[in-house]
Amino acid sequence: MLQNSSKQTIKCLVRQTQTSSTRPLVTATLLRTRNNRRQPLSTSRKESDLTHPSLLRDPPVTKPTDLWPLSQPKPPPTPDPLASTQTMEQILASPHPEGRDNEPTETLRKRLVYESRKRGILEMDLILATFAKERLALLEDWQLRQYDRFLTLPDWSIYYYVTDKSKCPEPWASSWVVNELLEHSRNKGRTVRRMPDLEEGNKA
Repeated sequence: MLQNSSKQTIKCLVRQTQTSSTRPLVTATLLRTRNNRRQPLSTSRKESDLTHPSLLRDPPVTKPTDLWPLSQPKPPPTPDPLASTQTMEQILASPHPEGRDNEPTETLRKRLVYESRKRGILEMDLILATFAKERLALLEDWQLRQYDRFLTLPDWSIYYYVTDKSKCPEPWASSWVVNELLEHSRNKGRTVRRMPDLEEGNKA
């Protein structure tokens, strides 16, 4: 019994000695790792390595280019006065490009309010929308239909015609609608214009 107890005591002492001898090594390793983490960053590193990518400045552009250039198309060609053209009566008698033949007058009047506001060109929207606000309520049926057919022309052509940047072909050049629009776009009174509000009767 004495021998067994002494053997157990010796084993416990050996185990404690081994544990105490390895403990400083583990502690030294942990301290060395912590010290390495606490070391300041090297000054030789670039600014881009120390800054979040979202905060970096963009490099200078030597030749800036517009990836989405917006340029208006060229004006339509000057009409040939000797070329054969349709009369206004023939234009109005022909089928409507959008299939709106025999449209009731008041329905046409309300539709033209929207047609005058949604052209896709800001300057032309302002000219046509203010013209419609001032004149549409006073126009007769034949005038409304003439104005309607004029709006079926290409948008940029309408813009050049009503701003007098291009000569309008016949029979539109001598029509009342083009002359009235030219007078309206000149804005001789220098009125400050804005997009008019829709009236209750014209709201969808």
